[in-house]
Amino acid sequence: MPLELRGIDLEPIREDAGAYTIGRAVTAMLRVSANGNNRNGSSWTEAYRTIQGALDAASMDPNDLTLILISPHPTFYDINLPGNPTWSANVRLQGTQRKWGLIKNTHVSATSILKLTGKAMISDLDFNLDTANDGVILTNDGARVYRSLFVGSSLTSARTALHLDHASGGKYAKIIDCDFFGKDATKMTAVLIDQFGRSEFDHLHVHYCLKGIQIVGANSDDNHFIGVDIGESALALDLDAGNEQHFDNLTLHGNTTNVDDEVGDHIWSNIIGAFPIHIEPNNLVGVQVNAGAANTYGGDTQIRAAVTSTVPFRIVGIHLEPSANEWYQLRFSTDAGATFYDILQFDATKREGIAAPSGTEFIFNVGTRISASVKSETGANNVKVWLEIQGI
Repeated sequence: MPLELRGIDLEPIREDAGAYTIGRAVTAMLRVSANGNNRNGSSWTEAYRTIQGALDAASMDPNDLTLILISPHPTFYDINLPGNPTWSANVRLQGTQRKWGLIKNTHVSATSILKLTGKAMISDLDFNLDTANDGVILTNDGARVYRSLFVGSSLTSARTALHLDHASGGKYAKIIDCDFFGKDATKMTAVLIDQFGRSEFDHLHVHYCLKGIQIVGANSDDNHFIGVDIGESALALDLDAGNEQHFDNLTLHGNTTNVDDEVGDHIWSNIIGAFPIHIEPNNLVGVQVNAGAANTYGGDTQIRAAVTSTVPFRIVGIHLEPSANEWYQLRFSTDAGATFYDILQFDATKREGIAAPSGTEFIFNVGTRISASVKSETGANNVKVWLEIQGI
């Protein structure tokens, strides 16, 4: 049975029918080592000394997959090619441990470390963007990056560490158990998702970046982010395009801005951080919601305008001042009273009643309007309402 944990590839490399495999259909294997004689990669003695040497030798047959095993290096492997060095073979680049196989591109005219346009998997490697390079660019469906490290601590200009870049609508990428460390929150974008959807981003650690995760491209829909930690960055999430992203167990801390959302239809669950709470409206008057006749709801009354909701937010408390001492039901809506996400029932005092949301926690999207309606036993009474808002 394959060893897999939430999509993390834990399959050991093993010898099978005379060729090393990884529990997948590998048609050939090449080795890279600083100690090789740079002949043909068929053994560690005859290993290529450069990663580009092995990539150049990989099969171009679209039905093949070449496994390239990369041994530890005493300093770093240098791609040393101009522009975006690009290979179209189907490959898996497999290191030993994310800090033991450092890769750079130090060519004076380089713009990225490398670009893979075939079916590509990367595991257990360390990519250093040096002073002015992008990192890794992947363009094919099902791209994989596991247990790898991206470092931009030497950057002198704004660059992107990992770019998923499809022409029209790639799908099913998995970026799992990766670390991204930028430079003083001013230079590096950790992950740029461009026209990639239905992909999984699990157990990522992002620190000191200009942007943590940026999503662009109209087809970048339904991506799932699980257990992602973003801290000490200028902007954690820059959501420029794509619909219905899923954010689960997301930790945000020490960022200048946590979320810049231009879309506003995402699903948020268990978002963790030191988010301040404030009361709306910020006065002692509140918003008055009027009941109808006895035991009849009055009209829909806006409590929080859509234009006020500039970041995702929770409602963590509700303060109420009813006008009469009797039973009330107060219900809240995000669609002008068509449906209701929470209903409170309370036996009020004339001075004040205090309640909190009684249903499942909601994290509301940017641009959400909150409204309420109320009914009371005898009717024609009112409740003044204040919301405790926790913006993310």
